[in-house]
Amino acid sequence: MKDYIAVIKNSNNKVDKYKDFDSESAANSHVAAHGGFVVENPSGDVDYWVVDAGAKKVTFNKSVSDTDNAKITVMSKIYDLEAEITPRRLREAILTSNGKTWLTNKEAEIATERGKL
Repeated sequence: MKDYIAVIKNSNNKVDKYKDFDSESAANSHVAAHGGFVVENPSGDVDYWVVDAGAKKVTFNKSVSDTDNAKITVMSKIYDLEAEITPRRLREAILTSNGKTWLTNKEAEIATERGKL
């Protein structure tokens, strides 16, 4: 992404429309023609940009981004663990004591990950 952005449209403290530029002067020229305001690129995912239109500022909400990314990581781990519980593993759990222990342990791992949410 480039060094400057022209925020063309925003609502509810979120960016609705923007365009990025290599230079501040190019961004200012765009704003002069189309409206909005120019800021340095706050970096990060645009979904976590917070707009203060009155102060003409855009910031990156790193804490919310980090929290959401951590949740995604935990959910991915849960999906991977659940994918290990195949029909074959379920048959083994029913028919053998080792299978039952394995399934019990796998369910405990899943519960531990869910506790992180």
